[in-house]
Amino acid sequence: MKRLFRTVLTALIAAAMGSCSMYDDTELRDRLDDLDGKLASLEEVVNGINSDIDALQRIIEALEAEVTIDKVETGEDGYVIYFSDGTSARISDGTDGADAPVISVAQDETDGLWYWTLAGNWLIVDGQRIKAQGIDGEDGKPGTDAVAPQVRINPDSKEWEISVDGGKSWESTGVVAEGGGGLSSTGGSCIIVGVDHESSSYNVIFTLADGTEISVPKTISVEFEIEGVSAEQTEEIIYGKSRTYNVRISGLLNHIISKPTGWKVSLSISEENNTLAITAPPKDNAYAETEGTVGFQLQSITGQMSIVTMSVRAVDYELRVLTFEDEDYKGDGKGYWTSLVDSPQYGGPLLYGESGMGPADYHWNDEGNTFLAHDMPENFGTTCYWSGGHAISNYVDMELTNGDYQHQLAVYYKDPATGFGGHGGSENFCVHFGYKDDSGFNMTENLPSIYFVDDVARVVDHMYVMWTTYLANCVSNGNGLTKPLDPDGYVKIIATGYDEEGAKVEPSLEFSLASADGQISEWTKWDLSALGKVLKIEFNMTGDSDNGYGFSQPAYFCYDDVAVRFE
Repeated sequence: MKRLFRTVLTALIAAAMGSCSMYDDTELRDRLDDLDGKLASLEEVVNGINSDIDALQRIIEALEAEVTIDKVETGEDGYVIYFSDGTSARISDGTDGADAPVISVAQDETDGLWYWTLAGNWLIVDGQRIKAQGIDGEDGKPGTDAVAPQVRINPDSKEWEISVDGGKSWESTGVVAEGGGGLSSTGGSCIIVGVDHESSSYNVIFTLADGTEISVPKTISVEFEIEGVSAEQTEEIIYGKSRTYNVRISGLLNHIISKPTGWKVSLSISEENNTLAITAPPKDNAYAETEGTVGFQLQSITGQMSIVTMSVRAVDYELRVLTFEDEDYKGDGKGYWTSLVDSPQYGGPLLYGESGMGPADYHWNDEGNTFLAHDMPENFGTTCYWSGGHAISNYVDMELTNGDYQHQLAVYYKDPATGFGGHGGSENFCVHFGYKDDSGFNMTENLPSIYFVDDVARVVDHMYVMWTTYLANCVSNGNGLTKPLDPDGYVKIIATGYDEEGAKVEPSLEFSLASADGQISEWTKWDLSALGKVLKIEFNMTGDSDNGYGFSQPAYFCYDDVAVRFE
């Protein structure tokens, strides 16, 4: 039709110019351009309406098949609806346009089925209403006998036409796509005029041009978080004893619990709080499993299924944890751990004595809890931190450019929730400094250690380890004393245990901070239980960085949450 109009107008222009060389064709050209724009706009309207008709049928099918909406994306041109069965539908911007016929759907009160309507009346073809939902499907799936109408504008009559056979035949609606004697240039759609996906937590509400509202449930997944439990850890519970956990739950409709033989598990849900109680079997129960998996099969209120598991093990000991947090301190005095944080980090009075160079009277003791303690070792005739030791810290620094000895107590980690640097978002942790090698230049006599102050040997189950900012910077960038770590280089910690007789326990354990296989980027668990029962654990640092005077990387690492077994 554009080609026809342009041919006619071009002929008129040529004729006019042939009869008068002074003819001004500006007005005709403007009209021609305006016509092109209106035709393009009408084409957008038709495409938008057909797209909305398809989307509306998809919405009706979702209702009947109990499909939910995963998410709604909003863009400049409208919406994209993502359904839980993996399909999607696009809806245009929802504005009326071009005097288009009002196509909608309505649910029959008698048979409960959805049918297409036109201008508020049933859409009738060959004496039959046109179904908007299929009813010949199986296993809850939509049928194939539903029809999605199509619309177009007849190029000759300028009337809106509708097809219910995939465009093979068209019937006029009697509605002219003209306004005020000319083709309308209004864009958009008049099928779905509103998509509300924010006001309700449970439904997306679609408003049609005739005022009909259709509500489709959102996909609601179950949130089920057992506080203090991570997927990689095993919960150890003493034989015959119970442990209770707080659980954050939302969106849950039903659940099924599975458990190892001989164990008891109960989930208590209330408006105030949700708790999970797990009881290990008695030790004399020969038929019970000593370890296994507790599983929760969860169904959300919109039917989504998920599984959460936790590993459990029955033990004949309890774990006590040295957290370095003031509220966990069992001894005398408030703010004990924080009072041991020195300021400044280098040269402060706690770690370097009043003179700033030692000796320092610095030690700590987790009395009444793990009974772990630390005394600054004597080296080079002094007990200040520059000769080695373990210092309590709460310093955090994520700027590698600050990674120097002036910032020696800073951890290279910041919890996104709390802003603190300790494991699990806690505030305090401990920083090791010290190493001993066989280079001939290192004169360290005593390595830093932790020991049981009550002289009882116990199993240290694990601790969590992380970089200092000083070490992270030098491994990455080097400094005046060391080059960056080679691609195949390494830095590791060595833990050596000593029994009640003072004899070294073999073998020692190693923890890799950085190697060709990668480096840690967050607090990482180090299992120390293989050392067995020890009275003392001594820590050393080593690596392949050598500046000609032995190990040249900063001999620092952070540790936190040291767990000890108590029988």
